[in-house]
Amino acid sequence: MTDPPRSPVQPVDGEQGIASWEPADLADLLLPAWDDFLDLVAAVDLDGASRVAGWTARDICVHLGSWSGSRTLPRMREEALRDELDQEDVRGGTFDRQSHNEAVLDAWAAAPRDQVLEALREARREAADYLTSDEPAVVGHRSVRSPLGALPLSTVVAGGAYELAVHSLDLRPAGGRDPSPALLSAGLAALVDTTGALSARAGLTASAACLSPEGSWSFAASPTAWTTLELPEVPGGLPTVQGAAADLLDASAGRRAAPPMLARRQLQLHNVARLLALAPLVEEVPGLPGGPTLHTAIRNALAVIRVVRRLPGLPR
Repeated sequence: MTDPPRSPVQPVDGEQGIASWEPADLADLLLPAWDDFLDLVAAVDLDGASRVAGWTARDICVHLGSWSGSRTLPRMREEALRDELDQEDVRGGTFDRQSHNEAVLDAWAAAPRDQVLEALREARREAADYLTSDEPAVVGHRSVRSPLGALPLSTVVAGGAYELAVHSLDLRPAGGRDPSPALLSAGLAALVDTTGALSARAGLTASAACLSPEGSWSFAASPTAWTTLELPEVPGGLPTVQGAAADLLDASAGRRAAPPMLARRQLQLHNVARLLALAPLVEEVPGLPGGPTLHTAIRNALAVIRVVRRLPGLPR
């Protein structure tokens, strides 16, 4: 019996995916995503509807901005400096994003357009300031609370690209243009990296990839580390989800149901049986509170795994 295919690059002990990249490389991924989102929002009707139930375009932008009293990047940095999280207590490291969103919207949903756009620019400045400082090396590997439990600070910072990408698509009904390939690719990178982080935290040895014309990303995880990398093409045999980046992001965020997209071949699965290596995450992740972003993406990915486990002929 042959060994299952491995990612072309395996993590070294202590590696933490994107959080272990050089800060300049993370900046090259995240800051252009912010720039494209800010350019896109400039033409959006903030009072227009969005794809998020009950949210206007303004609500989405308020949710993504940096506000007094909100959980800004500087506040997360202070949390990382305290370094008080119990790494064994997944639920103790959980941040209740839904309640936080409700409080921020209660306080700032009526803010005028100029103030909303400035809050978005401030969030971008905070990310740039963090990535051009020595802080990623000092606190970037320390864990902070997230909707998915404790994760490294720089993993959470990079995860912002996923929110920007999904919400850029959510703004189309309000006049938003199509997001750039760079923004969509950054969103996929954040999704793949976070899945790798969760796999390592669960003590799994696993790998998987997303393949799209906008960018292809894979992770390889061991019980002590994970690596995340961009690939020009995905090696044969690696568990892979393939499709246009917008389709992959929509399916992951629950904006569109995956089964019809699979039936129309908008999404294609390769070597799905090997996704079973991620099955233990089904027990770890459900029940964690979180908003309609990375938490939902992981939940939907695990729902696919549940379906795969019931397919005839696959190992149980």
